[in-house]
Amino acid sequence: MSQQVTVDYEGLTIKIQAECDTAIHSLCKIDKTIDKIHKTASKLESAKVVEYENYLLESKETIKKKIEEFKATLEQYQALKKFATNNHDSRYADYLRVREQLERQSADLTRTVNELTGSKLAMIDEMIDEGLLDAGNNLLAKSQGVLQFSQQIMDKINQIDDISLRELAYRELLKEENQGLSFDEVLSKAQEEYDVLLGKKTRAVIEEYKEDLRNSGVDEEVLESVTTIDEATSVANESITDEKIRKETLKIIIKAIKARGFIVDTKKNLKIDKERNVVKLVALKASGQMAEFEIQLNGKFMYHFDEYEGQACRKDIEPFLEDLKNIYDINILHEEVQWENPDKIQKMHYQHVDTSKNKK
Repeated sequence: MSQQVTVDYEGLTIKIQAECDTAIHSLCKIDKTIDKIHKTASKLESAKVVEYENYLLESKETIKKKIEEFKATLEQYQALKKFATNNHDSRYADYLRVREQLERQSADLTRTVNELTGSKLAMIDEMIDEGLLDAGNNLLAKSQGVLQFSQQIMDKINQIDDISLRELAYRELLKEENQGLSFDEVLSKAQEEYDVLLGKKTRAVIEEYKEDLRNSGVDEEVLESVTTIDEATSVANESITDEKIRKETLKIIIKAIKARGFIVDTKKNLKIDKERNVVKLVALKASGQMAEFEIQLNGKFMYHFDEYEGQACRKDIEPFLEDLKNIYDINILHEEVQWENPDKIQKMHYQHVDTSKNKK
């Protein structure tokens, strides 16, 4: 018997771990900017250094806290997972509740990482490079008694969340030609300067993301049409996470297929089809049976079992799929049979009958 099937799957535990790994990597980007602040600290006003450093440290703590909460919910999910198929059990409702909580935390963690390590972080980097990190406060001190500006406008500027935009707003407020402007007009000028500075940083940041993609085994072409830092952050993080999911799925398939008595030579029988963006794996048994897999990036994998007699194929396929579900938390959402050949015993029988008729 020979059968080829494409499977839509969901590996929630794998996905969560991959997202956490990506989030942890993002902390390194924040540390890199903190180090950059420290290296230029002698050129900056100490109070402003502390303000920016505190902002970055708070960003780190926000991400770390969400990672820990995410992992804690995952532990609850794993404890309740055994009740996933029994909707008559009272704990089934708890399983569904925790699963929904994981989905919400997943989206929240991804959104937070992208927000705190995208354009906002890149802008702080550019502010350091341009020597503008503490310009606003310095100008403010020099302007006392010289320039006139509304305390109400100052109060509104102090409430701007983006630390870099706030700094640029101070600069615009204290320019002589901007005296008498409203808060919205000052903010608009600051935003224009913000966009100019961010534009200078965009190319360098995208190149850094391309390097991250290459190091993760992802084709950098995914950023080919990207034009902004925030878009690059989102695309790169998603692509890197997807590749981690695929690699972990591959490891799990290798473990599960080995448990069925297959031999896996990853040096000879593991290949990457770059044109189709799939990873191919072939596993063999000493008796001649073969299992071939293609792992894609979109939550699909294909399996092809071959060289079986009768329904013996089922003795490997069914336990293999059960292991994926029960041991490795891979939920099979849908199976689509591409093709299936009759088993060998039946084919041999039909050939024998045909031959006998010809002899008569």
